[in-house]
Amino acid sequence: MVTSAHLVKPAASMHDCSRCVFFTSPLRRTLGQFTSPCNAHVQTQIQILNALETTLVKTRKSISFVILGLLSGAWLSSCSTPGKTPSTDELLGGPRGPELETIVILGTNDIHGALAPIVTKTREEPGVNPVEVERGGAAILAAHVKTLREEFGDRLILLDAGDEFQGSIESNQEEGAPMVRLFNQLGFHAAAVGNHEFDFGPIGPEGSTGDKLGALKQRMKEAKYPYLSANMIEKATGKTPTWDNLFTRTILKAGRLKVGVLGLSTLSTPVTTRPDNITSLAFTNLKAATEREAQALRQAGADLVVVTAHVGMKCYPGKGPQHSAFRKENDPQGPCEEGEEATELLQSLKPGTVDAFVSGHTHQVVHHWVNGVPVIQAGTRNLYFNLIYLTVDTHSKKFLREWTRIEGPVPICPKVFENQHDCNGDRPAPKNGRGDLVTPSFHGRKIRPDSETENLLQPIFDATALEKKRIVGQAAREIRHIRESESPLGNLVADALRHQAGTDIALMNPGGIRANWDQGDITYEELFRVLPFDNFVSVLEVTGKELKQILRSAFSGPRGMFPVSGLTLKIIELSSGAPSEDLDGNHKIDPWEMNRLIEVRLEDGRKVEDSKRYTLAMNDFMASGGDDLGWAIKQVPESRVKKIAGPILRDVVETYLKTKNTWNTESDPLLDPLHPRVAQVKAPVKGKKRSRRRRR
Repeated sequence: MVTSAHLVKPAASMHDCSRCVFFTSPLRRTLGQFTSPCNAHVQTQIQILNALETTLVKTRKSISFVILGLLSGAWLSSCSTPGKTPSTDELLGGPRGPELETIVILGTNDIHGALAPIVTKTREEPGVNPVEVERGGAAILAAHVKTLREEFGDRLILLDAGDEFQGSIESNQEEGAPMVRLFNQLGFHAAAVGNHEFDFGPIGPEGSTGDKLGALKQRMKEAKYPYLSANMIEKATGKTPTWDNLFTRTILKAGRLKVGVLGLSTLSTPVTTRPDNITSLAFTNLKAATEREAQALRQAGADLVVVTAHVGMKCYPGKGPQHSAFRKENDPQGPCEEGEEATELLQSLKPGTVDAFVSGHTHQVVHHWVNGVPVIQAGTRNLYFNLIYLTVDTHSKKFLREWTRIEGPVPICPKVFENQHDCNGDRPAPKNGRGDLVTPSFHGRKIRPDSETENLLQPIFDATALEKKRIVGQAAREIRHIRESESPLGNLVADALRHQAGTDIALMNPGGIRANWDQGDITYEELFRVLPFDNFVSVLEVTGKELKQILRSAFSGPRGMFPVSGLTLKIIELSSGAPSEDLDGNHKIDPWEMNRLIEVRLEDGRKVEDSKRYTLAMNDFMASGGDDLGWAIKQVPESRVKKIAGPILRDVVETYLKTKNTWNTESDPLLDPLHPRVAQVKAPVKGKKRSRRRRR
């Protein structure tokens, strides 16, 4: 297989209605679908429809005129969220003709095996009882996809931006195979290669030997859609790996257009999966790979070039709506943080290099334009999706950027709160309360679980049902995990590590903890959601100096706040700058080389001595150099690093939960604000004496 060759693949097998004509009766039937309570502006739409219908009967314009005319309006915004009544100009977008063709891109990312809905409780003001609510679920996503496919036929393209597999009992049980079956059934067209795609290593249960890329290669063989990564190469050859169904790019036939798609993988992959699994691979410059593949796609006749990338960014909503809405480039939007991979890449590209960007990796909700390019990202765990609408004049072959629209974030909800129009119980309730849980609507249709998808997944749900419901502990209050500060749940996991390993100290990476625990019963499903990675306990014997080097890298800032046990630390706050130096001698300063460490003491108050030896527990991902610990871990002789020194961390925490009847009580909190394990202080002002507060 020649990996640099592109594929030409139809976007769908549905009947192409892009050149059909709707007369009065079908239009009336279409209007009849828009009668849900959330459609407060139906009368305005009726007036517009009457005028449009007369025009269609007289001129026999194509249905693309209708679809494009509706793009700016509430018919294409999720009916589960409110919006202002659009004007006629916003609905129709000005004069249009049959030469215009619009395609729709549905973007997902970082699903992490979330096939079943996630059951959570709402966060309420004191005195208000929380409500149990379901969020996400593959069958609900499938219902949205079917609705869109009925509307747009083969002009709908489904792209995933990576991290499909790792993270749920159902998916992990078969090393990601249920996710591939789902994507095959939904008709996905391409997926980026995310860092966690490499987590499973060899085929078989944890500890199996063989090809460390074996599980991923098997999933790629099973997929009916290509996996794309233009910047992943084999170190031995300097070329894209010649694995079945792995490509740098592909071309899709969508309506009357050729749509080129290229894939990218984050440069942080070597330190955000198990490093031992990918020693044969390297990840190269994102800009160079994008420019090379985009040029090749244009030369192959692509009318549009779209990127699906496990490459992240963080943007803020600004004054724009935070609920699902139809957006155009000149609408108010918040800023995107500088220094993020996707932001830097898009800012570096010449205008016209790419036309749309589906992002992943950072678990953010993004619906923004960067350097003229529409970018979407849908958070994580299948809670949202976004849509991008792109229009081309088929006569002139000109991409009409001014007609580009983003719709989203569309919530994936089995039920929505009537007054809130979504199922997000984390945000504050409206003044009139959340309302009852009701069936959601989308594009004028009620959304109910797709029965074909339910039938597909039922066997794996049945196989895991009893294990998921098993109660492993009790929480007196919510136990949260916050990556940017000391975390109650992080403290618990670090304590469990130290308890099992019998070490002086324990250190946990914040990215290894993926969820929170609500008040009440803690089930095995919830434990798995918090700790989805099959990481073993590792034990290192380190000198005080080596320990400080590890802590310096851990608390440099880019990965958040590492939970600790057996120590108290004083660091420069993560929101401030800090001194740095080139530790690894590569003649540049990487983020992990910032030095925030001010003071390190054992929990009894004694200072850590450079020459004394201490035992340190962590997980084997960290002991292999993951999350930017590579340089610091290499300072410890291999003879003093035991990577497999205990069971899987998830099992360790389950055992530790049994040591108390109830966790996080008011009298025994997991985080004591008066006695923090990690104290953050302001950076010292250069040239001035330390203040009294700084000395504390």
